[in-house]
Amino acid sequence: MAHVPSRRAFTLIELLVVIAVIALLIGILLPSLSKAREAGRAVICRSNIRQVGLAMFTYAGDYKTIPGAYWQGPINLDWCGRNNQTYVNNPNNYYHPIETSVLRSYMGDFDRTFICPTGKRPNQWFDYTMIIRLAGARTDLEWKVSYPETPSNAASPRKYFPAIPLLIEEDERWYNTQVDDGSFANLDQWSRRHTRTGNVALLDGGVMQFATPSGGSDTLQEANDMTTNHLRLHARNIQFPLGSSSASEWGWVNKPR
Repeated sequence: MAHVPSRRAFTLIELLVVIAVIALLIGILLPSLSKAREAGRAVICRSNIRQVGLAMFTYAGDYKTIPGAYWQGPINLDWCGRNNQTYVNNPNNYYHPIETSVLRSYMGDFDRTFICPTGKRPNQWFDYTMIIRLAGARTDLEWKVSYPETPSNAASPRKYFPAIPLLIEEDERWYNTQVDDGSFANLDQWSRRHTRTGNVALLDGGVMQFATPSGGSDTLQEANDMTTNHLRLHARNIQFPLGSSSASEWGWVNKPR
């Protein structure tokens, strides 16, 4: 009778070692996979805000200026449609406010275009909002926009954006969830959800990532948090605030006074 060699089984210690190695590899790989997923979401977000900015830029090519913001809703020129009289009168007739916007014919798949995939729809309509005082702006403006290095210091040195910022990826807590009017104004803050940065569409059709000055906490309002009120338009050697506007200021930014 031939001898059949017995098959050696794993010992408990060997199994524990294998399990420990697998757990170690998972621990090493998961953060990398998480970062890769977030990098992918950030790219989608940048693509989204670029599409919206280009829709405005293309619209301006046809009508000489970009659309309006909150105040222009009664005349149906609110860029996002949320405040357009057509939408306000019959909101149940529309799947999305953008259907009543002059930008609708310039947009493709509009539902997810306005939403950052990292934000997970805290505002049901859009994560990108328009600086309110730029309503009716021409795209060829030579003005500059600056922000303070240290918002809590009135005498802080100021830095310039490469072009006029137009659409801001807004912070959901301050105050895009509570106020879904599509405008970036007053105490609204910039999103920092993409590795402490947010995306910005510029009036010249470009896009940039922006690391806004911040107090450091995402759950507290702090003196060093930059808001819309900290922005300044530089035109004719004069600085103008951009945080607030009025219904009569359509096109104000073209000849600020």
